[in-house]
Order: sequence, then structure tokens, then C-alpha cells
Amino acid sequence: MSSSSSKSRISNDLYANKSPGLILGFLMLLNIINMVDRNLLAGFGPQVVSDLNLSDSEFGLLTGAIFVFFYSIMGLVMGFLADRYHRPRIIAVGLVVWSVLTAYSGIAKNFLQLAIARLFIGVGESCLAPTSMSLLSDLYPSRKRGLVSAIYYLGLPLGAGGSFVVAGVLGPKIGWRNSFLIMGALGLVLTLPLLLMKDAPRGREDFIEKSDSGKEGWRHFWATLKQRPALMFTMMGAIFLHIPIGAANFTQIWLVRERGFEASDIATLYGIFFIVFGVLGTLLGGILGDWYNARHKGGRVRLLAIMMLVLAPLLLGYRLVDPSSPFFYIGMCTGLFLMSVFYGPAFSTIQDLSPVRMRARMTALLLIACNLIGLGLGSVITGVVSDLLQDAAVENSLTFSLLAADLMSLLTIPCFFLASLQIARSQVGEVLGNQIDQLPSRGLS
Repeated sequence: MSSSSSKSRISNDLYANKSPGLILGFLMLLNIINMVDRNLLAGFGPQVVSDLNLSDSEFGLLTGAIFVFFYSIMGLVMGFLADRYHRPRIIAVGLVVWSVLTAYSGIAKNFLQLAIARLFIGVGESCLAPTSMSLLSDLYPSRKRGLVSAIYYLGLPLGAGGSFVVAGVLGPKIGWRNSFLIMGALGLVLTLPLLLMKDAPRGREDFIEKSDSGKEGWRHFWATLKQRPALMFTMMGAIFLHIPIGAANFTQIWLVRERGFEASDIATLYGIFFIVFGVLGTLLGGILGDWYNARHKGGRVRLLAIMMLVLAPLLLGYRLVDPSSPFFYIGMCTGLFLMSVFYGPAFSTIQDLSPVRMRARMTALLLIACNLIGLGLGSVITGVVSDLLQDAAVENSLTFSLLAADLMSLLTIPCFFLASLQIARSQVGEVLGNQIDQLPSRGLS
């Protein structure tokens, strides 16, 4: 063995064993920046709608279909690249793209210019999640992946909640346009560490069967989906859960227009709630998911179904109560909790069920289910239905539109239960198979 190859192996071992926590922390930071940039438009919703004279349908397109279509489709392409090439550098290229376009959003003058910016922000951000989840799965064993996924996805509540805090605190001082410019510049600064980061050895924390060697093509990818129905049911549950998450892009407009709050005040309060209960949901989802998965058949997704079933009344009820009632804020925080508890159990389940060389693409497919179908439809349908109800002179049009999206989220319950049953059956099959393999062989007399 040459000295150069020895040095490469030593470097990879150091990478894998000495710094997974540092890498996890940095990827979580990038996810925070990612979510701030993505949700800043929703945080400044009332100001942007007023400044650019947008309709609810146009705002729904900007926060929904225009962004998530290219984000989701390109995510599958990025997943294909991440399964083969240097993952930190793929993230670096995406970070440059979305940061430049976030800054460009701050100088947009009309719907078309902002739509173009949102389109390419989606392209840039599409690389982060599938590449990061693939990388982290090569740094941590299966028993820890629920918590690791949850820590990475702390970027969602911290970033999405942070975008509302930015809107509430910086908005009145520097305006929405300058806020976009600052966030774009910050992203560019964080590119350098990625260029210096080494990639992790593939499959280090997993046993790779020889029969799976080389089966990395798209044909085997789709065959794997058919053979593992738990993957499909998990993704179906993700779709229904993300319909109200997409509709939540209208939360600021709804709170100001139909609940009487001041834009900057409620943006700050909502951002704080999002951070606190989003972080709580994300961490509990990861910790309890790993705990449940180690003790009960059915996997982490069954825990999600149980939580959704128990907390659904609070999620639905707060849309109809007066904001002066404590129940209004309890229901709002419940929705933020349920929005965040999903990520650790669901994404770690996808990683566990996926072949090592397909993890990035399976994660990308989950993101297509979450974003293109769930989030995209949720945002667009909410805007269109609200406009139709307004044309029909229906009061509180956004309230009824958002409530309909919340009701659709209840379909996550049977989907996650079915996924857990499939996982339990596969676990029983694996145990029986191992027991048969261990039986002593007997020759025929």
C-alpha cells in the first residue's frame, strides 16, 4: 500500500471518529440559515404583499409551487450526485446559489422578479437535506439516527422561527429588503468551511451485503421502493402532514388580517413560539423515537401516529376560538410542536430502510413527497380557496382555508400506522430468518 493511500485512510478515520459532532453542528447551522432564507418571505408576508401588490394566490405561488417544484425535483438530482460524489462540495455549490438569490430577492420589484429568485433559491437549497442526511448516516449508527436527525432538523424550528423574529425585530429598523441582503451575505461567508471539509467513508456504520454491491441504478432504486412498502407509507404520511405546513405560509397574513394582531408584534411572538415548541418537538421526536424503536415493534413512525391522534383536537380547535383565550395560544403551540416532531423519526426511518448507496436519493424522494406535493399544494390551495371565498363575500376566508388544511393532516395517522405494521412484519421476518440460519445443518441419510 502506498504512503499516499495510507494518509488518505488515516484522514478518513480521523474524520469519521473524531469530529462527527462538529460536522453535525455545522450542518445544523447551515440548516438554520437555509430555513431562515426560505421562510423570510412568509415572515415578511404582510409587508411584501403590500409593497409588491400581490394577491393571495400570487403569494401562495411564491411560498409554495414556484419554490417547492424546483426544490423537490432538483433534490432528486442532488441526491443522485450525493450518492456518488464529494458531499461537502455539493453543499457548498448549493449554498452559494441560494445565498446569491436570497440577496437578489431584496431588490426584486415585482412578482416576476421575486418568482425567479424563489425558483433558484429552491434549486440551491435542494442539495442540503439529502446530502446532509446521507453524510450523517455514515457518521452515526442506526440506534442514534433518530436523535441525530432531530438535531440536524433543529434547523427547521430555529431557522423558520428565526425568520419571524428577524421580521419582527429587524423589519421595523432596516426593512424587509435589507434583511434579505444581509442573510444572503451571511450564507456566502459560510461556504469556506465546506470547501475544506473531507467526505466520510460510505457505509462505515452499516453492514453492506455483497449482494447489494453495485446495485445503485435508478432501476434498482424503484424496485427497492416496491419491495419496501413501509417507505411508501411513510412518504404518504409526510404528504398529508405537510399540507398544513404549506398552508402555514399564510399564518402571518391570517393573524394580522383576521385576528387583529400588529404585524411586527405577532411576528416576534410567533417566532419565539416556533423556536421554543419547534425545538421541543424536534428533540422529543428524536429522543422518544429512538427509545420507542428500541422497545416496541413498528418503528418510530408509530409514535408519530399516536402523537397526532392524541393532539389533533388542540390543533383543530384553535382556529375557531378568540385570540384572547389561552386555548388559542395552546393550540398554536401544539401545531408548531406537531410540525417539528416529525423530522427525527421519519428521516431516520427512511435512512434505516434504504440501501447505503441510495440514502440521499430516498431522502430526496421523501422531500419531494413533503414539499412538492404536501407543502406546495397546501400553500397554493390555501391561497386559491381564500381568494374564491373572498369573491363569494365569505368572512374569515383564510380561517376556513387553513382549517381545511389542518383536517387533511389527520390522514397522516393511518399512513404512519400502516408503515409501522410493515416495519414490524419485516422485523419478525428478519428474526425468523436469522433463527433458521443458526439451526445446525443435517445431512440426508
